[in-house]
Amino acid sequence: MFNLTLNGTDIEWLRSNYPDLTLNESEEEYAVIEGLLKFDMVFHGDGKPYVINPKEEHLKQGERIQDEYEIRIELKPSEHSNMPQVYETADRIKSVSLKKKSELMDLHINFSGSACICLNTKEKEFLPNGFNLADYFNNLVIPFFYAQSYFENTGKWPWGEYGHGVIGILESFLEYSATQENVEVMMVALKKFCKRNNLNFNFYKEQLRQKKIKGRNQCPCNSGKKWGKCHNKSLEGLRLLREHINTLAIKI
Repeated sequence: MFNLTLNGTDIEWLRSNYPDLTLNESEEEYAVIEGLLKFDMVFHGDGKPYVINPKEEHLKQGERIQDEYEIRIELKPSEHSNMPQVYETADRIKSVSLKKKSELMDLHINFSGSACICLNTKEKEFLPNGFNLADYFNNLVIPFFYAQSYFENTGKWPWGEYGHGVIGILESFLEYSATQENVEVMMVALKKFCKRNNLNFNFYKEQLRQKKIKGRNQCPCNSGKKWGKCHNKSLEGLRLLREHINTLAIKI
């Protein structure tokens, strides 16, 4: 869990960099940041870093997007994340989903309406020094809305994306090395997600205990298709998790 309390440095950073966003610390039991988020970002692609508030030398290549969104950030965790919850409040993303004939979930919006800006298994990777507003905006919030604008303009995402929910959690495990800590992080993430969303965690435990995980089961995305012919990368992630569990002789 992160400490989501803002300190003086956070507040000064917000005022200096995003003056159209206001901080309300008395509205609820948690602080709220809301207003107009204006951003300017260049993404270079091919694994190269993006640049927020680029200078002239950053504009020679890559895709620059300058845009703005009405947002609300609630500094409290939810069933989806240990980080603050971000909402786009003008229904722009909803309009894009209707125009593109896509589900809101496919545009990384949770059923609660909050933005799915990061898998909970990846939170410490994006915020290695704990929660602070500058890293939260620069590493997660701005890239999320950049990607939304990019998708609105092109119908594609600027970088690789994970599926939603259990699908994304399992897909992300393909990037993990075989350590007990990584296995434990994944198992905890799976268990928490299943509990919060009334899903059957025992199904995954039973699969991990099998000698071979087959792709004939129904895909967890509820498409009705066989897992191996739908979100196959998540199936590969589950198989890799099983392999690591066996290699490390971990009891589940």
